[in-house]
Amino acid sequence: MIINAVLWGGDQAILQANIARYVMTVTVTAYSPSVDETDSTPYITASNRRVRDGICAISRDIEKELDLKWGDMIYLEGIGTCEFQDRMHRRKRKQVDLFMWNKSDAVRFGIKRARIGI
Repeated sequence: MIINAVLWGGDQAILQANIARYVMTVTVTAYSPSVDETDSTPYITASNRRVRDGICAISRDIEKELDLKWGDMIYLEGIGTCEFQDRMHRRKRKQVDLFMWNKSDAVRFGIKRARIGI
């Protein structure tokens, strides 16, 4: 399943061609803005931005290992790009969580494995 390039921003072939390197394989899931999936402020990210299409939450181990900063773009092979604006719970490891407005879309996305490119 490839996420709509408009949603995640850009032509996938061009994006893939511009990836400097693939660094690891991660688990990719999706989340929606609900208190049961986030915290008491489901429309505000860890970077203090409002949620929007194209953002993702990244596990802290990936954030640290890749020295990611808020707003950095990452590429998930076969899925597309997302902008790092949210952070996952400490217990999560090697995981990227894509933001989706609708919980049923997030559930339908499921659990995938993808190489992450920077």
